[in-house]
Amino acid sequence: MDIKPATRADVDRLIATAGPVTQHHLRARWETQEHGDGLFLLAHRDGEVVGHTMLLRQSKYAEVRAADDPVEINALHAYVQNQGIGTAIIRAAEALATDWGRNAIGLAVEPDNPAARRLYERLGYRQWPGSQVVDTWTEQDAAGVVVRTHNDACDYLLKKLTPRRADGLG
Repeated sequence: MDIKPATRADVDRLIATAGPVTQHHLRARWETQEHGDGLFLLAHRDGEVVGHTMLLRQSKYAEVRAADDPVEINALHAYVQNQGIGTAIIRAAEALATDWGRNAIGLAVEPDNPAARRLYERLGYRQWPGSQVVDTWTEQDAAGVVVRTHNDACDYLLKKLTPRRADGLG
């Protein structure tokens, strides 16, 4: 499996086969990467995209930024389950975070998603000591008109990282 930042061609191919809500999110992820605020990571296997996530350079939640200032995994998607795709994407995100010299990585998980939470906890993520965060996001139609706004209460999980040394020895 190969995990790397999306290219414009990758995003165009994904958008061509996605529905309107997903197209909006794919475009937003691309724009975030283009602005330098994160990396839109795609997992490829046998030339096909099998998963993705957005690795944000800082948390989108002000209360988390104020306390820990982690890099943040936003919306992990593995197109098939139980094949190591999610684990591989998370490990790649963690490696990038350490390359950036960061010492923490976090993510929000909805309480009604126990399978995802088990994966994150297996990989060393632990409940953040603060309160739940509210993940606010919108669905838009093909014309970009907001059709629904979501405000989802989520648990925030955090993992401490050991940044790589600049001299390459650690």
